[in-house]
Amino acid sequence: MKLGVISQNLMQFKFEEGLKFAQELGFQAVETGGIGLWGNEYCNVEKLLAGGKGEIQRWLDLFTKYGLEISALGGHGSPLLPDKNVKEKYSKQFRDQCKLAEMAGIDKMTLLAGLPEGAEGDTAPNWVTFAEWPFLRDTLEWQWENRLIPYWREHGKIAADHGVTLCFEMHGGDMIHNPVTLMRLHEEIGPVVACNFDIAHMWYQGIDPIEAVRYLGPLIQHVHVKDTLIHEHNLRLKGFMDSGTPERPDERSWTYTLAGWGHDATLWKEFVTTLRLIGYDHVLSVEMESEYIDVQEGLEKSLEFLKPIVLLKSPGKKWWDIAGMERAGGLGENRNKE
Repeated sequence: MKLGVISQNLMQFKFEEGLKFAQELGFQAVETGGIGLWGNEYCNVEKLLAGGKGEIQRWLDLFTKYGLEISALGGHGSPLLPDKNVKEKYSKQFRDQCKLAEMAGIDKMTLLAGLPEGAEGDTAPNWVTFAEWPFLRDTLEWQWENRLIPYWREHGKIAADHGVTLCFEMHGGDMIHNPVTLMRLHEEIGPVVACNFDIAHMWYQGIDPIEAVRYLGPLIQHVHVKDTLIHEHNLRLKGFMDSGTPERPDERSWTYTLAGWGHDATLWKEFVTTLRLIGYDHVLSVEMESEYIDVQEGLEKSLEFLKPIVLLKSPGKKWWDIAGMERAGGLGENRNKE
């Protein structure tokens, strides 16, 4: 495994300065992208495509210069909003970034599935989280059948044609917000649909992250790392479905925080171990999204906590092979004895 960082947390620096900062801090990878919510300081898709292979190689060489790999291209946006201009803009950006990914040899894109309107002609998105009443179930199914599935069937094919796996983040306010909805999208669209697993998004929905990792298994192709701090005194009054804003973290049921500041090292070690057991050996991409901690200090403290926990080396030889023991019938016999 490797520790990476999202380029959004490097936006206080110019491109090369940010890469140098990431290297000096101890990161081994950067998750960057130039569409949707990401900005284009670290990945100007339009400029890179216009410059062709030479410009793309110079861009890649800067990451190599600082010992960094690109873990994925970020494509976080709002592709299903009931605004034709927004949808068309995102669709073009998505297609361009898929082209760039293929030309640059990058095979993963992290993104959100989006949130559409609840009926034809609506002008606002509609997140249905309570479907006990029939009319709400009908709304939710309409969204799946008329917006989510058709859109990602079309755009999933585009990604697959460019050799890109779509790693969807399960996120509040999105059609894909838990492991079950992600699995349904995967079954509807096919293997191009995978998961960018953000453990913090499990905690604020009351989902067991370890069970979620086991359930999704090899669908997890990328990982975001931050923590969730549960404010119990607010939770008892508001529950997890809290609509408080980031500007008033003291009034919310939960807030994002640094790894280890919401849940202890024992749980984080179990998380890393479970990732290893399902075969995940890629990047853990740190996100610093706390409203009350400085970004640079947050990145530094996140690394201090994570470095002793993350399994940085591949498993290698089994201990019994190193010891020269035969594993037969569950018992060991030393091969080296005379």
